[in-house]
Amino acid sequence: MSIDIVKLKGLYGRLKGIRELLSIHPSVPKHVGDDFNQIVNDVSVIVEEDCSSFLLPQNFFWQGSDNDYYSSSNKIQAKLFQFLSYLEYTYNLPGKVIEIGSIYNSINDEELKSRCSDILSAPDNFDRVINQATLVLEDRIRSKSQLHSEQGVNLVNKAINSDFKKSILVTSNDPDEHEGIAHICRGIVFTYRNPTHHRIIENYSREDALKFCAFIDLLLTIIDNSKVNTSP
Repeated sequence: MSIDIVKLKGLYGRLKGIRELLSIHPSVPKHVGDDFNQIVNDVSVIVEEDCSSFLLPQNFFWQGSDNDYYSSSNKIQAKLFQFLSYLEYTYNLPGKVIEIGSIYNSINDEELKSRCSDILSAPDNFDRVINQATLVLEDRIRSKSQLHSEQGVNLVNKAINSDFKKSILVTSNDPDEHEGIAHICRGIVFTYRNPTHHRIIENYSREDALKFCAFIDLLLTIIDNSKVNTSP
């Protein structure tokens, strides 16, 4: 099979344009989704493969008060990242965001995705991703431990105390493993949470932000599965 790589790159460029648009607006008119679906169909013809699994379903769209139809940018982004990743790994097309698209697709926490996906698809200022990801982690720890007035390292020290018997949240039955998680969470507060909450940091790349989100996703699962110690 001979693939028209020039046309394929052109369609890839249009997908990047949609990605930039989605990073600006939380919701977009239906024609943006229609454009995405048309690109998917055009790619399918060029590569002679069934790409229908990437198409946006009709239930992604709702009717607004002006009678036009709209869709959430987050919903389209989920399909867009998958499709870009498919093109990158199958046809070796360039693009920073899709070089590690599989990492984005591996993130399971819906709140984390909701708060970070639009920023991840933006062209720059990725310290905002670190800010939001650590905010989600901190809020999850606060909610699970019921320490509503605590924040930052004070919250972590009380909720996930390195001393197994003093901790409100028990992250593992193994005291050493629990202590390790306590140190990790405290380190994240000092190294990532505090700096991005107090000043602008311009040296984070999109790849850095994606990898960080994936790690926070793992920690959120650990927090969600932790046990509450009723008598710390």
